[in-house]
Amino acid sequence: MGPKAIAAVTVIAASFECSPGLVVAETYVLPVVARGVHGLNGSVWDSEVRISGPNGYPPGRIRRLWVALPEGGIVDDPATAPQWVFPTFILPAGMPIPPGMVVLTGDQLLQGTDAPKGAVALDVDGTGNHVFLHNSNTLGQPRLPQDAEGPPCCLPGNGQLIGALTGPLVGQGFIPWITSGRWPYRVSVGLINPTAQARNISIDLDLLGPWPRSASTTQPDGTYWLLSSGATLAIDLPPWGFRQIDDLASVMLQQCPSCDWLDPVAPAAVYLFDYDTRLPFYAYASVIWTPLNDPEFITAVPSTR
Repeated sequence: MGPKAIAAVTVIAASFECSPGLVVAETYVLPVVARGVHGLNGSVWDSEVRISGPNGYPPGRIRRLWVALPEGGIVDDPATAPQWVFPTFILPAGMPIPPGMVVLTGDQLLQGTDAPKGAVALDVDGTGNHVFLHNSNTLGQPRLPQDAEGPPCCLPGNGQLIGALTGPLVGQGFIPWITSGRWPYRVSVGLINPTAQARNISIDLDLLGPWPRSASTTQPDGTYWLLSSGATLAIDLPPWGFRQIDDLASVMLQQCPSCDWLDPVAPAAVYLFDYDTRLPFYAYASVIWTPLNDPEFITAVPSTR
C-alpha cells in the first residue's frame, strides 16, 4: 500500500549516505490505533502520522521494523516489510526541491496484524526527520478531504499531537506529569517492549500534596511534596509486547483497595522500574480531561531513583 502524500509537486526521493552502500536511518516509535477504535466515555479514535525530512524536504524511504502488540508482536522481514517512498519526479536543472510530506494512517501502519492498536517502529532514511502522530477522538467521523481530487488528509475531532518516541529507557523511567483521581481526569500509561525477551515492569504511583503550613514555614503557595506512595502495579510484557493501562487510578484501586488517596484530584508522578533486565523499553502517559475526552501526551524520561 503506497503513501498518501501532500506536496507542491512530486520530487526525487531523498537518499542519505555516509559511505558507498551505507544508508543512514533513524528509528521512530509510535503508539497508533486503527480507524474507529472505541475508547472509554464514548470516545472513538483514529491515528494519522506525518513524516517530513529536514527543513520540510521530502523524507527518504520509510520502512516498518516491528509492531508491538498486547499478546506479542511481529518483527518485519526487511524484504517484505511495508514501506513507503516519496514519489520520484525528474526536476529541471536548477529547480529547487520543494517541501514534501508523507501522511500515513493507523490502518496502513498496522497492516498485516488485524490489531486495533499497537506500537509501530519505523525506520526513516536520513537524519533530522520530523515524525509526528495525531491521535484524535473523531467520534466516528471520516477523515476530511484535501480537495476534490486529493486523498483525505486530516482527522476531525479533538486529540493529541505526539512527537515520535526516539530514545528508549533502560532500567528506570519517570513520567513527570499526571493527575490522580478518577474524575474529571483519567490517566492511561503505555509500555512498549522492543525486544525478543519477556519483561516485567513496575508502575509506582506517587501522590503529591500541599506543603503543610505553619508559623515556621516560608514555602510559597503551589509547593507540593510527597504525600503518599506505595501503590504499585506490575505489568507483564511478552516479546514485542505493548500494553496501555487505561484509567490507571481505577486499576490500581482494584490492586490496593486501601489506597483511597488515589481518588482525589492532585498532582502525581509515575516511576517505572524494570528489575529483571537492562534492556530498553518505551513508556508514555496520556492524561485525558474526561468531560471532553481531550487528551495530553507525556513522554517518559530517564530516571535514576
